Amino acid sequence: MEGMDEPFILKFEFKGKPHILEIHPWIQQYRVSFKVIVEGHDITFERDEEGEYRAISNVNVNADKPVDTELLQEIARRIEEALNV
Repeated sequence: MEGMDEPFILKFEFKGKPHILEIHPWIQQYRVSFKVIVEGHDITFERDEEGEYRAISNVNVNADKPVDTELLQEIARRIEEALNV
């Protein structure tokens, strides 16, 4: 898990809207999760049992306006892409 401890930036366009997100790795004993703020929501991305990234929403003040599921899938895909470069 060496080299995964520094935040990195994802820049992309999704449904015509530009996104610039700062991704913060969170290193635990045997795994790495990624914390990011998406449209005011505090989201953690971590691998599930199949090895795919899933998004977990933490308690936040914007619960009345959910984040687009497709956007979360796109972010997970781009995190995976960034790690494989």
